[in-house]
Amino acid sequence: MAETKLHNYSVQEKLNKMDIDLIDVTVEVDVGNVGAYTAGDVMFAVTEIPNAVPVNGGVALLQSCSAIINGAADGTTTGAFDVIITSDSTTLSAAVNAAASGNTDALAVMDGTCGFFSITNAFDAGVVSLGDKKNIGMVCKAIAGSRSLYIWGIAQNAGDYIEGSIVFRLGFVKD
Repeated sequence: MAETKLHNYSVQEKLNKMDIDLIDVTVEVDVGNVGAYTAGDVMFAVTEIPNAVPVNGGVALLQSCSAIINGAADGTTTGAFDVIITSDSTTLSAAVNAAASGNTDALAVMDGTCGFFSITNAFDAGVVSLGDKKNIGMVCKAIAGSRSLYIWGIAQNAGDYIEGSIVFRLGFVKD
């Protein structure tokens, strides 16, 4: 069990040692020759978020996430999707654009899950689509010996996503 040490630092010392970081992570969306996503399909593969926590095995607070969706030249890729943050780098057995349910390694991947959120407000901004989630407040802990977290996604509609990429701009408060 973790030991909480509330009185190791004064308020001033605690605030001075906190850091805010913005980390960009690019994931590939690959519909390939299969066609449009179906609700529940893996939207993009497990991807590393390097240096997400300040020390090996450390903790950070994920506060915000912006999604810059690049794919369609007209920016019309706006379907809702779920984003999962995990400390486990295990790759899902289901391929991108295949059902997330029934994965043989789902328990291993879920063991490291810090949490999830949905991006439901993507809008057409011309060349790209933009969406975000604010005030997430997700406590994220890396595994011992690592400063990385991982991100993967699940489509939540019969999506209009095409081959391209999504840049996630993740706002962390690091302790």
